[in-house]
Amino acid sequence: MKLSRGTAPFLALLLATATYAVENVKVDGEAKLWYQTGNKSIDSFDMFRQESTVGQAALELGVKADLYSGLKGNVRGIVLDSLGLQDDYIQDISSAGAGYEHGSYYKTQIWISEANLDYKISNTSVIAGRQTLNTPLLFTERWNASYNTFDAVVVINNDIPKTTLVAGYVAQHNGGAHAGNATEIVAFPSTTMHSGEFYGFGSTYNGSRVTDGEKGAYFFGAMVKPIDKLVANLWYYDVNSIHKAYWVDAEYKISNLIFGVQNSGIDRALSSADDAMITAAMVGCTIDKLSVDVAYSTTDEGNAGTATIVNTATGDKSKVYTQSVFQDGAMVGTRDTTAWRVNAGYKFDPVKLSASVQNTKQDSSTSMKEGTEFDLIATANIAKLVDLTGMYIHRDVDMKTARDFQQNAVRLIASVKF
Repeated sequence: MKLSRGTAPFLALLLATATYAVENVKVDGEAKLWYQTGNKSIDSFDMFRQESTVGQAALELGVKADLYSGLKGNVRGIVLDSLGLQDDYIQDISSAGAGYEHGSYYKTQIWISEANLDYKISNTSVIAGRQTLNTPLLFTERWNASYNTFDAVVVINNDIPKTTLVAGYVAQHNGGAHAGNATEIVAFPSTTMHSGEFYGFGSTYNGSRVTDGEKGAYFFGAMVKPIDKLVANLWYYDVNSIHKAYWVDAEYKISNLIFGVQNSGIDRALSSADDAMITAAMVGCTIDKLSVDVAYSTTDEGNAGTATIVNTATGDKSKVYTQSVFQDGAMVGTRDTTAWRVNAGYKFDPVKLSASVQNTKQDSSTSMKEGTEFDLIATANIAKLVDLTGMYIHRDVDMKTARDFQQNAVRLIASVKF
């Protein structure tokens, strides 16, 4: 297990403080099995065959403790393993494949996912070290077997009534986009780099060749509740020498209805690149155990150098209302794209079912012209210990020049918390 230059100092601090009085120690963990199989009408692969399947097992363990008055420590580690399933049952691992070392693709991966100190005084909290983030354009994704984290310092203040102010700096992160996997199967989102390796923003990789961009990122946010049931969020990002971005959203709840709007833009540090912008709106309704929402989004036309408005750490998921399972942020946030999504969910305790239809049109794309996706998702929590998720995904895709195709996939996730 390797320690990055950002993690080692905070582990040392945690060990040092542990020699003093430690209270309220809490140990928890989670074991997870992650499986997905699928096919395309233009391929010869069938579902539930090795050549069309990805999977992985994950084990996570964490410790939290009160170290001093107002000071808390948090350390979490994760282990990923294919369990030898690549021999007969899976073709690829589902996460942490990007930037793999030669000959080590399927090896057991272990890393420290979180190691931070959280100090609170009055209405201000300072979190320093390896941590998760949840901001509109820079956030931790938990949908995969592993989750990405950040070596960062974050300050949160609540002195102003009905307002939360946030400022942060990220030195490096371990988010990874498509893996360029060793098996050369259809590229699967990696979410994290192989063995959880951390790099600066602007890093590039192709298989095992990783070039560290060594760029940091600043972000500032304000979460405001100006009136009852209205919430507004304003965020600004500066990724050194790469891009500057903003995000604004607002949601208003009245009775059983919710209305939301989002707007975001990215200005790349390239004179030849047009600015990117996306605008989205959503209307939702909840009646007892039934929820329904409708959303629409559109992006500016831009040019070939225009950025995609998506999670900066992974280039994959998004907070935009219209993203779906496969047709996610990397699609709806692309230039000259319109998307709509209709979603309905119902709770049959302890099971929740949801079904959605999403359509994405990309007028300036050189590959996909239009795609329609149907998702059926079932989730269940048993005794607050076992979480089960089952998904069926179907896509009907029209391409610009390549062959049109239909795609089907089944995703199964089982986890036990302890």
